[in-house]
Amino acid sequence: MKKISLIKLAGILLVTFGITDLDFDNLLISTNYKAYISMIIGLIIVIISFFMPQKLKD
Repeated sequence: MKKISLIKLAGILLVTFGITDLDFDNLLISTNYKAYISMIIGLIIVIISFFMPQKLKD
């Protein structure tokens, strides 16, 4: 089983919490800004952690 680093896990959890916090009936940024910020930060963390060179990882 492949280990997942703590940084990747944190990014995945931020994206998950952002999606669950969204109000799908009203998708305006003004009402869902916390969810959108959480998803954006989580996506940035996941993308950076998956594409980082191996020498910079843990």
